[in-house]
Amino acid sequence: MLNELREAVRKIPFDPFWIELSSGTEIPVPHPDHVWVRERRAVVEDDKRTIHILSPLHIARIRSQPRESAA
Repeated sequence: MLNELREAVRKIPFDPFWIELSSGTEIPVPHPDHVWVRERRAVVEDDKRTIHILSPLHIARIRSQPRESAA
């Protein structure tokens, strides 16, 4: 799962996404600077400046944020 997270962070152009955890918690990733992927874990800073240290075992999926439609 860390490789998928690395790919999502390195995507050009970057598309914001959510990290869904096994607990059901969802962490938004609005910008690549909010994620640091290390060898055995990921560190994510959310929009409230809370730091989450994630084990790949608890990352259930990575999903794209829906694009906002222009009104």
